Amino acid sequence: MPTLNEYLGGLIASVTNARVMADAQTVAVAEQYARHDLLKHFAVPRMRIGDIELTIPIAIEGLVDRVEYQLKPVGNDRFRAEAYREICASIGVAELPLLASNDLVAALSDETRSLVELMRIDPSDKSFLAFAEKATDRFAAIAERHDLYKVLPSMAFRPDLTRERLYKRCQTLIDGVEQKAVLDQLQVVAESHRLREQRPEDILRIRLKIGEDGMEWQTIEKSDGTLERRLLPE
Repeated sequence: MPTLNEYLGGLIASVTNARVMADAQTVAVAEQYARHDLLKHFAVPRMRIGDIELTIPIAIEGLVDRVEYQLKPVGNDRFRAEAYREICASIGVAELPLLASNDLVAALSDETRSLVELMRIDPSDKSFLAFAEKATDRFAAIAERHDLYKVLPSMAFRPDLTRERLYKRCQTLIDGVEQKAVLDQLQVVAESHRLREQRPEDILRIRLKIGEDGMEWQTIEKSDGTLERRLLPE
């Protein structure tokens, strides 16, 4: 029986594979055009996937919960969201491009777990400062990797300012750690024949919107003359 994250991940992976198949067909058509005396003067057709909206009926079969340490009183998820907003505010933007945003969320998730462990050992401002420094350093690496200085010309990143804002946000949001029960995995019923056996009030409908964001390799020449290839958004 699939969990909710496995089911939704499989749907998104299927859409990605559809784009791969479309690109492979485009390559085959391009080769055919190149060999033809007249077609070689035409533009090669290439399909892009626009926004896809899916309405997915499922039923929840069961759930597993577990007890873990969470930041008190806000919880890890809300703290991570607040830290993300604080970093964006510190550089003067409302949000980051999708891929950089995903990397930052993943980095903040790691650092939030590290903060929880630090707070269990030393529930003081030293733990807040360590989080602020590590989170700022990881954002600096993400900004470099995704070339945010060019993608977001208005971005004004001052590491000292970002660290200070994160540190102060920790002070206002956190006063310790506590054990909380959290949902771990939701097991879902997705098969049509099993859905027909469910009561109407037990059926959930998920509206999922998927958009495409392509990547391409770009060659960058550094000041010392060396070349570096980066995978950047189209």
